[in-house]
Amino acid sequence: MKKNVIWKILIYFIIYSIIGFFMETIYGVFTKGMLESRKSFLYGPFCIVYGIGAIVLIFTLRKYKNRNIKLFFYGMIVGCAVEYFSSYIGEIFMHVKWWDYSNDFLNIHGRTCLYYAVLWGFLSITLINYVNPFLDKCIDTVIEKVSNLLLKSTITIITVFMFFDGMITCYALDNFLVRVANEYNININGIEKRENDELFLGNAFSNEKMIMTYPNIIVVNEKNEIVHLENVLSNMKNYYYKF
Repeated sequence: MKKNVIWKILIYFIIYSIIGFFMETIYGVFTKGMLESRKSFLYGPFCIVYGIGAIVLIFTLRKYKNRNIKLFFYGMIVGCAVEYFSSYIGEIFMHVKWWDYSNDFLNIHGRTCLYYAVLWGFLSITLINYVNPFLDKCIDTVIEKVSNLLLKSTITIITVFMFFDGMITCYALDNFLVRVANEYNININGIEKRENDELFLGNAFSNEKMIMTYPNIIVVNEKNEIVHLENVLSNMKNYYYKF
């Protein structure tokens, strides 16, 4: 039973990370009028906050299926908690802010706000009542008609890929922030200035590559001021297509 739960968690994490990537991409097109990268890692269409959020929502709220009022309000709370701590962990361990809601109504430290809490509420209703039951049926169909072994092998390969993708991304981000700090004389909180020959990956991932992959990346300087790196690297294109 425990093994089956672990496999289910991995499947949910992968699939909802991919769904989240496409949701974020479409949202970016409608709100900013441009097609830009909304992924968490350098490679692969993964937005992992959605993968984590979906897992937490499923295992905490599935007992409220079809009880929409509870799903909505509990979904708001759980979704905000996931968003808040995901942002906090990113700031502590990677020294970046993936989003900043400081100017939004009823925000908490810029990490979450009322507007997105409401979206999490509606997302919870859709996820628990419709999307996840459909996904579970699809998983059962694959196991029945294809092979449980094939499914597990595929999930294992994707999980290993995501692990190494995440490791490479962490090193690349650290290198990128050090380069930006050196080249533009910005004192970024948590980042120690080092020479290029001290970097693990050197210049393997250029500033152009990184700002294209993370167009909305934010850092905090020594004065605790928010710095949008798209403004610092304004001479570099940070989107795929502008409508």
